Amino acid sequence: MDWKGTIDEAMQLETEDIIAAHRKYEEGVNTALSQAQEQIENAPEVASAMEALYGALIAYSQTVVLRMRAEEPEVGGVDHAFRVGQAYGVSCVLNHLVDRLTDTTGSTHLAALDDFSDSIHNEILIGANAAGLTVELLDAKAKMID
Repeated sequence: MDWKGTIDEAMQLETEDIIAAHRKYEEGVNTALSQAQEQIENAPEVASAMEALYGALIAYSQTVVLRMRAEEPEVGGVDHAFRVGQAYGVSCVLNHLVDRLTDTTGSTHLAALDDFSDSIHNEILIGANAAGLTVELLDAKAKMID
C-alpha cells in the first residue's frame, strides 16, 4: 500500500482506536519517507527539491526564533512558551523526519543543512527548558531528553 492509502486508513481509525491510528500514521511516515528516498535516489532533481524544502523549513524555524527574540517575551510567560513551542515543532519536523532522508547525489549541501538544523534544535531546547515546557522533549536525533 502507498503512503496515501495508509494515512487514509489511519484517519478512519482515529474515531475507533486512537492507538491503532497512531501506529498506522507511523507506518504512513515510514512509507512516505521510503518513497521519497527512492525518488531521491532515482532523480537528482528530486534531491534538489528536497534540499530546497529543507532550506525553507530551516528558514521558517529561524523566523520564529528571531520573532521571539525581537518580541523579547518573558521566559516562563505564555508568549515565550508559545514561540518556543512553535519553533520546536518546526525543528522536530526537520530533525526527526527530513534527517532520515539521505542525499545520494554526492552533494554536501544536505549534510551542512542537517548540521545547521541540529544546532538550531539545540538552541531551541535551551529555550524550551527555560520555559519549563512540560512536554516530552526530543533532541535533534529523536532521543528523549531527561
